[in-house]
Amino acid sequence: MAATRCWLILAALAFWGITPALPQRPDAGRRFVEAAYASALFQARISGIAAAKDVRPGIKALAERVRDFRKAQLPELAQLAKASGVEVHDTLDRELRSIVENIEPLDYLALSRRYAEAEAQALDKEVAAYEDVARSGSQPVQDYAAATLERLRKLRKAAKDGLAAIRP
Repeated sequence: MAATRCWLILAALAFWGITPALPQRPDAGRRFVEAAYASALFQARISGIAAAKDVRPGIKALAERVRDFRKAQLPELAQLAKASGVEVHDTLDRELRSIVENIEPLDYLALSRRYAEAEAQALDKEVAAYEDVARSGSQPVQDYAAATLERLRKLRKAAKDGLAAIRP
């Protein structure tokens, strides 16, 4: 009896063109801004570690380049987040924090390899996300992604080249 009553109510709502309120999912632009900020924060942290320690010269140059780029990018992403109504945090999730903690005690070749691997993987994911949102995000997010994409591709190539140079 109760099930029939529920169906009748839903049928009546559908008939009148009224739909019950469903929870809203965050749009792709909002999710992108959150993920882009987290990725930039993660890469800033691991690059700071690699740049501050004794690593292979090519990896040190990459780490310094990424660190400097992320230092300038984080305020831009924070501003984009604010304009998009997204709240970002300066904390990493457990998985990324674990990677940072595992990189910290390493030195020279081990640090060089692990940093280059993590950086190349992060940039692969990041470039794919920027490419997707550049085609289908909100206009301010599309504009930001399009303006940043080429620089990320260059960093990705440098990370892959650096990794190839130190592989066993």
